[in-house]
Amino acid sequence: MNFRMKSERVEALYNHMVRYLCFILTLFYFGNLNAFPVPKLTRQVTDLAGILSVETISSLEQKIREHEKETSNQIAVLTIPTLDGEMINDVAIQVFDEWKLGQKSKNNGVLLLIAKEERKIWISVGRGLEGALTDLQARYIIQNEIRPNFKSGEFDLGVSSGVDKIILTIRGEYTPSASDVATTKKLLSNEETMASGFNGLIVLFFSLFVSSVFGAIVTGLAFFLLYPVFVFLFGKTIGIFLAILLFFLVLFLKSRVGTFGGGGSDGGGFGGGFYSGDSGSWSDSGSDSWGGGGGDSAGGGSGGDW
Repeated sequence: MNFRMKSERVEALYNHMVRYLCFILTLFYFGNLNAFPVPKLTRQVTDLAGILSVETISSLEQKIREHEKETSNQIAVLTIPTLDGEMINDVAIQVFDEWKLGQKSKNNGVLLLIAKEERKIWISVGRGLEGALTDLQARYIIQNEIRPNFKSGEFDLGVSSGVDKIILTIRGEYTPSASDVATTKKLLSNEETMASGFNGLIVLFFSLFVSSVFGAIVTGLAFFLLYPVFVFLFGKTIGIFLAILLFFLVLFLKSRVGTFGGGGSDGGGFGGGFYSGDSGSWSDSGSDSWGGGGGDSAGGGSGGDW
């Protein structure tokens, strides 16, 4: 009798897991229907918007390659015709994490993204360079180096100046004062994100002790509050996978405390994880074989328009 009851509990738990997995995968699918089509990374400057001259592209790539040889930092420039209705910071995170800019052990990558139709500019910085190229400094470079040249139609000069100042800033040779650019809005956004995550953790803990359909709703609310934190810390793609992994961990804990499928159960568990290798290789042989070194973004950055 006990064996039969345990078998029924395991079967019920399995059925619940399958339904929840289908639900999560459905959310993941529809959440990425409008994902930006990230181009393949093959070179340091990808000018899909056609705003740069051949000479400028060649000069920029030479500078970026030389800087990479000296420091291992990876800088990439991407110009696109349009954002297709997406926010430029979201697109920057997608591109940065898809390209895996920077060395995996250092996360020392920088992305300069330009959207022609929306007239938007964004600089994303890997975790390893956040201290050298802060949001404040990135915003200053956009507003004082790139934006004025773009407003006068000098795209070549604007991008070249921006890349030059990014390199100088990373080297510690170009530092604006704290009074040059206000960052109150950015700081407020970070505080709100962390507050959402704290509330999400409280709701998630509470959900462990709530059973039935209401328990699933509470768990869903917790992940709704936690999701912005995952994206902020790890980027959109990795954030979604971590959320799914944590979701199944919660299901396991709920089964152990007896709020999932009724009663406690003996033994059992979940194993596995995610591994992400380098998407590309470091190369000194030229732009045609250039790829990301395996780094990731911090989910932040600074932007502007012209």
